[in-house]
Amino acid sequence: MRIADASVWINLIATERAHVILRATPVPLRITDVALAELERGRSKGRRAADEMAALLHMGLTEVVPLAAEDEALFVSLVSGSAAETLDDGEAATLACAHRLGVSALIDERKATLIAARRFGTLEVLSTVDLLLSPEVRDACGPDFGDALFGALTGARMRVPDHHADEIVRVVGAERAISCRSLPARVRRAGV
Repeated sequence: MRIADASVWINLIATERAHVILRATPVPLRITDVALAELERGRSKGRRAADEMAALLHMGLTEVVPLAAEDEALFVSLVSGSAAETLDDGEAATLACAHRLGVSALIDERKATLIAARRFGTLEVLSTVDLLLSPEVRDACGPDFGDALFGALTGARMRVPDHHADEIVRVVGAERAISCRSLPARVRRAGV
């Protein structure tokens, strides 16, 4: 099992192939109840991720992992303190649950990734891009793979770690990469 933060789910939903991706992924992907609540709050702003997430849950393609009582102290330590050292509730819950269960966490935010590396040296933290670039997902999406990535980049502004940027541009194409504001400027300019 892997536990993904709300931003990862938003990215997967923006691919318009989340159901294909979840079926292809050999390690089940889960969401915490706290991150799910973040998606629910997006409804009032007209965001559709909660509706799509509800469908994925209904299809049995994912499950909700509750923040357990034994996660509370760690959770509080991740959300309390200076702004430079704290996370939002969904990121904190994702890391706390993943740590307790000894599973990988999927988080895209750079700050959360850095805090996780400092606080949990052995916890594997992956990004949406790590998941999407896996051979299983590429194969499952087939010729639509570039469109799936482009959807996440433009529909959700998926963050792309620098070490994956060139591969993402290769897959979506240099022309389309220019319009992807979440890609580093150096790779967008290279497409010109």
